[in-house]
Amino acid sequence: MYTSAITRAVWDGSIPIQFTWDKAEANALGSTAVESFFVEAPRCSYFSLLTSQVRKHFVDMALHFIGDDAEVWYDYEGTPLKWHYPIGLLYDLHGIQASSNKPGARETLLPWKVTVHFQNFPADRLIKSQAVDICQDYFMSMIKEADFLRNGSTKKVMNMSKADQTQLWDGLWSNNYDRFWEMNKKLVTNDGASPRHLPMRIYLPENCPVIQEPVSPVDENDRPRSLRQVLNVALPDLFPLDQDPSTPPPATAMVHGVTPSLDTGAVWASQNMSYPDNFLHIVVLFNS
Repeated sequence: MYTSAITRAVWDGSIPIQFTWDKAEANALGSTAVESFFVEAPRCSYFSLLTSQVRKHFVDMALHFIGDDAEVWYDYEGTPLKWHYPIGLLYDLHGIQASSNKPGARETLLPWKVTVHFQNFPADRLIKSQAVDICQDYFMSMIKEADFLRNGSTKKVMNMSKADQTQLWDGLWSNNYDRFWEMNKKLVTNDGASPRHLPMRIYLPENCPVIQEPVSPVDENDRPRSLRQVLNVALPDLFPLDQDPSTPPPATAMVHGVTPSLDTGAVWASQNMSYPDNFLHIVVLFNS
């Protein structure tokens, strides 16, 4: 079993969410006020894994128009939320990152207020078919992509039995840390060898394209890189190596809602602070 206080803390992270039915939909159907649904959602989970609970709550509130074929979707302050992103990443992107642009604010008040829709799915902005099995397929594709970046092939994942691969997803779906990490440790520890590239994605404000470039964990002299150094490779202006300590940095890097020291070893961060899809998802906040 993989024993790391950091991976355990990452796994146990959660966000209280208030799901409220869209007012426009409610008004159009002449509905009276409907109670919100509250849940403590694991940061590492996905909205697709909560949808059955959300749907049941609103059906129990006598919203019988909601059929099993209704395409449930979510938004925050008018922005549709990508169901194939982990919940914690979505909160950091929209709840924290958006509010960081407001004077004196760096995080929103909890619970996170998310709007639920049962109509008018924005197919031009979200991927359709957010069923649990589709979410599982997407999750496993990310696991394989991370494996390819680390090793130059997907042999580690593909050499796992079907039962072992299923155990990865079941561990995530059931929020069972031990079950998940029993399998995942075989993928991320790399048998003590340095990975070829770091599975890493960087998210900038203002809906900028996601940055995912192959970044080596070592420099040209074969020395291990820090988080600052790998961020400098992708964003040299925002994360300069010669930053004056007396001058506020241009940007802050956030992972799982916290700002880790940029002197942290990049490989260690990748092995211990990645999401269950084995990508280190880093949200960049611009500093005033």
